[in-house]
Amino acid sequence: MMKSKLIHVLIVALAVHVISARVMCPSHPNCVCGGTFAVELNCNIDGRTVKINLLPSTYITIKCENATSLDYSKLPKCANESNAFKSVSFKDCPLPKTSFKDILSKIGVSKTMSLIFQNAKKLSGHFNRKHFSGLQDLTKLLLSVNGITYLPDNLFMDLNNLTWLNIRCNNIILSEELFKPFERLETLEISHNHMTNMTSNLFSHLSLLRKLSLWQTNVTWFSKDFFTGVDVLEELDLSSNGLNELPMTIFKPLRKLKKLTLFSNKFSTLPQNLFSTNDKLETVIILNNDVKMKELPKNLFGNLSNLKQVYVQRSGIEVIPYDIFVNSPLITNISLAYNDIAVVPESTFNDQINLLELDLSHNNLRSLESKLFSSLVRLEILNLCHNSIEEVSSATFSSLLSLIYLNMEHNNLKTISSDLFSNNKQRMSITFAYNRLDFENKELKNNSWALTRVSPFAHTYNLKMLNLSHNKFKFSFEDWWINGHENLDISFNSIHYLWGNPKNSLEDGKSSYEELLKKPLKEVWISNNPLNCRCKNFLFVDFLKNNLKSKVLDDTLIHCPIWTKEACYLRFIIFISIMTASVSLSTITIILYFVYKKKINSVIKKRFQFYSKSDTNTDQYKNVIVKYSENDEEFVYKEILPELKNHKNFKVQLKLIKTNCKENFIKNFTNRSKEGDTVLIIFSPNYLTSAYSHVNIKKIRGEMLKTKNTLYVFTDIGPENSIYAFLKEQRDQRTAILWSDPNFWNVLISMLSNGYKKKVRFSSGNDVRSKLNTSLSSSKSKLVSNKSFTRLPEWPDVYTSNTFAHSQV
Repeated sequence: MMKSKLIHVLIVALAVHVISARVMCPSHPNCVCGGTFAVELNCNIDGRTVKINLLPSTYITIKCENATSLDYSKLPKCANESNAFKSVSFKDCPLPKTSFKDILSKIGVSKTMSLIFQNAKKLSGHFNRKHFSGLQDLTKLLLSVNGITYLPDNLFMDLNNLTWLNIRCNNIILSEELFKPFERLETLEISHNHMTNMTSNLFSHLSLLRKLSLWQTNVTWFSKDFFTGVDVLEELDLSSNGLNELPMTIFKPLRKLKKLTLFSNKFSTLPQNLFSTNDKLETVIILNNDVKMKELPKNLFGNLSNLKQVYVQRSGIEVIPYDIFVNSPLITNISLAYNDIAVVPESTFNDQINLLELDLSHNNLRSLESKLFSSLVRLEILNLCHNSIEEVSSATFSSLLSLIYLNMEHNNLKTISSDLFSNNKQRMSITFAYNRLDFENKELKNNSWALTRVSPFAHTYNLKMLNLSHNKFKFSFEDWWINGHENLDISFNSIHYLWGNPKNSLEDGKSSYEELLKKPLKEVWISNNPLNCRCKNFLFVDFLKNNLKSKVLDDTLIHCPIWTKEACYLRFIIFISIMTASVSLSTITIILYFVYKKKINSVIKKRFQFYSKSDTNTDQYKNVIVKYSENDEEFVYKEILPELKNHKNFKVQLKLIKTNCKENFIKNFTNRSKEGDTVLIIFSPNYLTSAYSHVNIKKIRGEMLKTKNTLYVFTDIGPENSIYAFLKEQRDQRTAILWSDPNFWNVLISMLSNGYKKKVRFSSGNDVRSKLNTSLSSSKSKLVSNKSFTRLPEWPDVYTSNTFAHSQV
């Protein structure tokens, strides 16, 4: 009920908000109003585009596009009555000639708490005091990224109530007088400016300042009393300044300091007791130091009762003092990664009972003291990757009862203790990738060395991930599969069999695949192993995929020959049996044929003669009507008629299609041949021009598909034509033949003889018998008409071969 009421209230509030937004939409001749949840105005002010977004009583954003100058007095009034807005922003707009107060009054803003002015391009003028006059209620001011290089000392004299100021990234040379009006300032962001000549009392009057960022301000030196007066400062950023030293007492006045950032400087060392008075300190970040510090001072982070996070990375640290964290029991995160640390003293983390995350990766560690982590009972994440660790004893991780993630990739591990994780009951993610592990140990028994294989994960259950890739395993271990792990990666090893050894069906002779059903794996990686193409591997992988629904990624066995896998299944045996039976039956049939060869041939001959006589009686001749263009007449007499004449079963009749005759098409489709006649069309560009010059290409294609008992011979006689090329490309190969086909006559005679069984008759036409006897002297070659083919004006451009689609036909 409560949820339902809350949803109704939110819907009503949203509806009221949308309605109020629409009511607030101002009417202005130079602006177009839109938007749903907020008012959006697109204005044209003297040819300059200005976009205004506003949410009643919340914010107004004025964005200018490519405007180097702007008459702010012509902006529309954004509210019917003067109203207060929490924030007003100007984006990429030119510097106004009047005060911001005048502009706000013009657009209907009576009061605002926050003003933002940003212009990524270099401003044509400079800020002066008049721009901020009348804004006594302003508490937040952002002037960052404006490309300005100068701010007058009296610029902020009228902003006495300002609590937040950001003038970042302006390359301004800051003066001491500039910040004097800010008695209530709490946050000051002046990074990426120039403060090379700062006086010691630059911030002394900012007694309420809590956050100060001097990032990349070109400071190379601080006096010991530089922060005197800012007693309540909580966050300080001195990064990227090229500092090479710090006075020992520089942070002494900052008794409430909580966070300190010092990355990208040039410290060769840090002073002793640097943070001795900063007992409120919670976070220290020292990163990317440009000079190797080699050694941290003793007790640097000691006796800080509120310290929680320490990050000292990429600083060239080689030596860690044993008491560096002494008496600082609330630390939850420590990172000493990307240094040159070779040894971590055994007592370094003795007091860190609340430590949750420890990162010692990318160092030069060769070994781990057995009691190094003995106090870290709450540690959840341990990163030791990219070191040179060769061995891990059984006691090293025994105290890490809360560990859920361990990363020991890229070390030189050869062996690890068999009971390394016996005390851990968490759902851990463990990765030992890129080592030299094989879990094979040599033991001296009866004066001889015996090889034993013991997995250190035999008593480790329910891991979220076990990554053993890129090692030297030759055998798999049963506990990898049956201990309830979710993800297993054993890729890039030397494993030949995934389950058990090659001699026995199972490793211990007692277990079975069914044990895996209790806690099946979700994902398995097995790629880049020399897995044998044996049934043992095929059956196991299929069991993972089909029975356990495990996702086997990068399956190496897919490269095995298919018959090696099929031979493992019953269906293969059935297939071989059928093939054997088929071969036997074929052999018997062949033997019987040779035994009764004469009788069989005699029977076949009689049956063939019977059907041949039947066909002779029913089909005595074929009537073939040859249609062609008058421009192809010579080709027909030389190439087509002589060959057809040699076949006595064909009676040939010619039908001439004259060029540019409008009745040709009508005769072609209205005076059709009678049923049973076979029509042979010599379909060339000349024939296309003669027969279809006044027909839409769609109709040509359609009629060609509809015709019955008609064969088309596509010849390239005549001028090139894109429509002819399209029809040739889209021809029906059952009724169309290419003259260029080397087997042309065999195909054509076969189609004429067998394609149609009914008798055909002669149609009326020219008597061609006298023409058949005319001697033709030229050799058999394709002839080209003297007439050129012109594009038909009735056909639009869309029917060219480049744009014509089969769907259009």
